[in-house]
Amino acid sequence: MTSLNLNQSIDKNAAVPNIYLIPVPWDWRLIIQLILAIVGIIGNSTVIHVYLHTRTLTVNTTNRFIAALAVADIITSICIIPIPTLSYVPDNFGGHFYCKVVRSSVVLWTSIVASIFSLMVLAIERLVAIVPPMRYKRLFSVKVTRFIIAFIWIFAFAFNTFVIYANHLNSIEGACYVDFGGKRFQMFIGVSAFILEYLVPVTLMLVVNIRSIQILKMRALVFTTKTNRKSGNLAFLQARQRVIYMLLAVIISFIVCWSPDQFAFLAFNLGLVPFEYMYGNLYRAFVVLAFANSCINPVLYALTNKNFRQAIKQHLFCHSIRASEPVNGLFDTPLELSGSKTSTEGTHLSTINSV
Repeated sequence: MTSLNLNQSIDKNAAVPNIYLIPVPWDWRLIIQLILAIVGIIGNSTVIHVYLHTRTLTVNTTNRFIAALAVADIITSICIIPIPTLSYVPDNFGGHFYCKVVRSSVVLWTSIVASIFSLMVLAIERLVAIVPPMRYKRLFSVKVTRFIIAFIWIFAFAFNTFVIYANHLNSIEGACYVDFGGKRFQMFIGVSAFILEYLVPVTLMLVVNIRSIQILKMRALVFTTKTNRKSGNLAFLQARQRVIYMLLAVIISFIVCWSPDQFAFLAFNLGLVPFEYMYGNLYRAFVVLAFANSCINPVLYALTNKNFRQAIKQHLFCHSIRASEPVNGLFDTPLELSGSKTSTEGTHLSTINSV
């Protein structure tokens, strides 16, 4: 952190230093960060492209949240692209804006929080879809879904306003610096960020997904014991179970990527590690690992979801999809996809609210 000498007077007649861009000091961290940014932009752009160019996908609530997650991840990927810095920050509106918005990376942290909460809401939406299913359309209508997505972004920005508050311009040295205004406030921010951005979402996502898997397994067991053949309802439950397993893989990747950074940042704000630690190789590696999460989700979709792979072939490689391979839902399989017999049996699915 740059120190500010309040007793030093400012010579207003002194010439303003030349302002120029300092080239990016490419090292292993920034090179990997650039690669992750490119992969994240390509992967999440593919998800958004497939979503926007398949009309039937836009009517599926799960796909809306997946697309919202991809938007947050693509913004994160764009924001982690290394950019040159200013050699001198002038003491004017532009200089203060540069420190509080550009150097603070407030857009980056806003998109990261939006990504975390989009993933959390997606897990909750999958549970509500099966318990109880009759309330699903009312709780996740188009208007409600849009409101939830908008609220996620509003909350993400509001929570990260402390980033704007803590970043300042040293008008004497012409440089940006960070000052929380006191150790207690910094500790409060550190603990609050750890709880709201990591502990609560991770705990909720794990509990919700494990519960969803348990319920679907119990319902599948009921269908297999009642009949010796695979009914349409059983196939439908198995499709939803695959979706939830995919989401569980996404959540586990989030935990693996973000846990080191979250615990390290918490330790820093609590004063357990020195300030220099934030610029050491270990913490820089934690940050790179965290950024990797923004580009890994599309890879997981492709590995775990056949419909997503088919949609990529259809839209990006002009691959013709056979009639037996419809792509009506990337991350869910409507009852109609299982055949006409499924649609008649599907009406009984909502009656099984508990096992």
